[in-house]
Amino acid sequence: MNYEKRIISAIEKTKELGLELSFSPYPFTKPLSHEEKRQALQLCVDVLYSKGYRQSSDLASNCTPVHLDMQHFLKSELNLDSYITIGDRYWDDYVYCEMSYENIKCELNSPDFNNPIKAHVWLTLSDGTILDCTAEAHADLLYKRGEHPIEKCLMLVEASNIENAKSGYHRPYLIGADFLQKAGVCGKLT
Repeated sequence: MNYEKRIISAIEKTKELGLELSFSPYPFTKPLSHEEKRQALQLCVDVLYSKGYRQSSDLASNCTPVHLDMQHFLKSELNLDSYITIGDRYWDDYVYCEMSYENIKCELNSPDFNNPIKAHVWLTLSDGTILDCTAEAHADLLYKRGEHPIEKCLMLVEASNIENAKSGYHRPYLIGADFLQKAGVCGKLT
């Protein structure tokens, strides 16, 4: 399965679970230009520094607030649509923030506001490109790769990228912030 098929499935599951999906990332738009992607990455760096993020340990475990901020600034500064995407990252020997629809249903039926949810959050850009500002930062800490400046933590993955279990890939389960709100991870967005 590729990212496009996974996004379609995530949209269907989001709707099936009765979660609000105010707009859909699919079908993807025409591919963003190299310059548009460069501007998006630079904006991320600028915003993250302005918010006090400096290195891997600042970003790790902050995927929800970081990506909600990035979504806002990408739209307001570059008029670039992006979509909150909730899921996990899969490797053949490890799954970061492993999710399942059974666990999602349990969280929706009985949210535990005292504990963090087991989920990873990133952005899917309008053309299907993945923009992930926190996964590499978490890996820096997990694998003791050392601290890195935020510029080295950002990940941009083309929608056409072939999934490889050895190098890892994103598995979207849900689209939109409604699940995060209902699980108590973030407040109501306006």
